[in-house]
Amino acid sequence: MSAHRLLAALLAPGLACSQQLGTVVPEASPPMRLERCTVGGGCKVVPAAVTLDANWRWVHEKTGYDNCFGETGWSSQFCPDGQKCAETCAIEGVDAAGYEKVYGVKSLENGVELEFVAQSGNVGSRL
Repeated sequence: MSAHRLLAALLAPGLACSQQLGTVVPEASPPMRLERCTVGGGCKVVPAAVTLDANWRWVHEKTGYDNCFGETGWSSQFCPDGQKCAETCAIEGVDAAGYEKVYGVKSLENGVELEFVAQSGNVGSRL
């Protein structure tokens, strides 16, 4: 291995950052049946699930309940830059009741149904 590749491999983990996983609401992605079809093997069911767009999820300070994103944008306290925001904030899951009542996403036998206006009054659901 060249010195450049070794240096890149050693430095790469320090360059990456990601959003923290919230612990308040566990994720319960609605299942969706897919089929994978080939000419020689026909079609076979492949288990899958859909998930809600991160833009619709609750993002909060990871050790509390203060929002990292509000009506005026990202919190300057928790998110002065992307690195600090990723370290400080957590993105929450959506439970089964939330998918249906809050976001209008209903599981069906062979797919999902998206309500344009959910029971909560939210308009549009983004998966």
